[in-house]
Amino acid sequence: MAFSGLATSRSSRAWIALICIGLMLVAINIIAGRLFTARLDLTGERLYTLSRGTRQTLARIDEPITLRFYYSTRLGDSVPSYGVYAQRVRELLAEYVAAAKGKLRLEIHNPQPFSDVEDRAIAFGLQAVPLDQQGEQVFFGLAGTNSTDDQQVIAFFAPDRERLLEYDLTRLIHNLAVPKRTTVGLISSLPLEGDMMAVMRGRAVRPLAIIDQLRQTARIETIGADLDAVPSDIDVLMLVHPQNLPDKTLFAIDQFVLKGGKALVFVDPYSELQAGERTRPGAPADSDLEPLFKKWGVRLLPNTVAGDRRDAMRVAISGGGGRAQALDYIAWLNLSGETINPDDVITADLKLLAMRTAGIREPVDGAATKLEPLVTTSPDSTKIPVDKVAPLPDVAGLLTGFKSDDTRYTLAARISGPVETAFPDGPPKPAAAKPGEQSKPGDEPKPAEATTPPPDFLHQSVQPINVVVVADTDMLDDRFWADTRDFFGRRVVVPFANNADFVANAIEVLAGGEDLIDLRSRGSSARPFTVVAEIQRAADERYAAEQRALQDKLKQTQQKLRELTGNDPANPASLSPEQARTIDEFRAEMVATRQQLRAVQAALRHDIEWLKAILEFCDIALVPILVAVAAMLLGALRLRRRHRRQTQPALA
Repeated sequence: MAFSGLATSRSSRAWIALICIGLMLVAINIIAGRLFTARLDLTGERLYTLSRGTRQTLARIDEPITLRFYYSTRLGDSVPSYGVYAQRVRELLAEYVAAAKGKLRLEIHNPQPFSDVEDRAIAFGLQAVPLDQQGEQVFFGLAGTNSTDDQQVIAFFAPDRERLLEYDLTRLIHNLAVPKRTTVGLISSLPLEGDMMAVMRGRAVRPLAIIDQLRQTARIETIGADLDAVPSDIDVLMLVHPQNLPDKTLFAIDQFVLKGGKALVFVDPYSELQAGERTRPGAPADSDLEPLFKKWGVRLLPNTVAGDRRDAMRVAISGGGGRAQALDYIAWLNLSGETINPDDVITADLKLLAMRTAGIREPVDGAATKLEPLVTTSPDSTKIPVDKVAPLPDVAGLLTGFKSDDTRYTLAARISGPVETAFPDGPPKPAAAKPGEQSKPGDEPKPAEATTPPPDFLHQSVQPINVVVVADTDMLDDRFWADTRDFFGRRVVVPFANNADFVANAIEVLAGGEDLIDLRSRGSSARPFTVVAEIQRAADERYAAEQRALQDKLKQTQQKLRELTGNDPANPASLSPEQARTIDEFRAEMVATRQQLRAVQAALRHDIEWLKAILEFCDIALVPILVAVAAMLLGALRLRRRHRRQTQPALA
């Protein structure tokens, strides 16, 4: 009896200890959840791990920002894929709030029809999407505001941009934390701002459509090619076809980039835009920044354009007998698909880019910088000497003589990394006066001050540079990417390529600083259920086959009825008993077929629901059950061993 009481007492203490351990685990989880924000991201593509750029953006928030997430749950109920995506958006927003340490406030709203919440969503500019034929509207967007009532919105979280979700959210927060309009400094030898000859003829000056579109989101400040320093208010320096820049201008650009300034550079081995100008007949049509490119670790192949057989544009050329002939011009490229980098935020959302006689970019051997291709040719490409395309190309000859190099050539790239100055001796000396040229008072260079480097002269970059370099200027020409029309005096631009989007994205990302530049596209949270898809596909095939059979029977019966009734099947009095029986048989057969179709759909739902139940059981209940069973077995084994050790001395 004493032994039995002792065993019972020890068993009770063991159960009490287990209960106390369970309560301690729960308490530790609650305390850790309140005090610590560390999370473990086990997704394959780190979907919920914030990048360094995002964390730096959140750390720079000075005043609180309010995010209002508007999501209609009816959308997820009707389209489950949107429900999965909405769950990811909510969870990622929660990560932002946790990392912001009180600087972000998140509100989640479920807009109902004709409610105040719906009115506020519409007032913010969120996109309302009709859900059904009755016109019920649903929302899936985000509105952000700061303390000065600046607003930024994501009108609708399109699933197509899920890979760019973190970039879109970080950009919204960045624009609220730093509500400053981007200033673009433009240096160009091309008439981007308008044709001056038009002014001389008394016509209005019209800038290129790309410049017009950039002005909608940024301030364009035209800078002369003769400057001592880039103005301090310039966020992004845009160089287009720089030709014969003086050394002091090259030095100013060099120092601007070394100090952390961002640059978007367009050069060209043969600019058709310039070659077509009437103001400068016979002028060279090529451009380069060789002294700076060399230090930046990149070079433009001289007198060479890229030819691509797969992405060649079809053009009409005059043939024999005055007839036009359609041929592929391998130097004019319409680039899409794998030629556009899907992993960089500048190009991830672009579908088509049009380039004409574009040059080829190559990294310099031994460079410390990294060249990341943004746009390339297809592998079915070759190098073409410029004299084969200028001034008049032999389209047919280039096509027949084409031989693939089986190489992808880089047309546009992002350059990043540490660099040294292209002017190690400091600012260049002023150019000496030409013989016979009289100097003006004050033009004489000072003997000492002119060669003394300024106090802020840099020998190397203060941080890794970020420069986007494009080996084509013709992509900016309206003719090559958009149709421009005059609609009652208003200019209407209808783009057929994403050239303007490329320029706008590059400026936006560069202006966003290191935070946005470091961001890359992510994967998708959607994971297809292949087994469910196979069940759905098989059932759809059966359904479609029976539906086609039913339609065939219906047509045959209608034809038979027209033959029997003389095309008057609506008059039942004229039908014979045999015809009436035929109609009844068809109706019975139609009802039976519909029942079979419903049975197929029911079987489909049954198989999917059964599979869903199995998956939910495995995901939710199976692992805890296995752990509990293992714990019970281990506990029973330990009690049995303890009981055996206690009974052995008593028996002895």
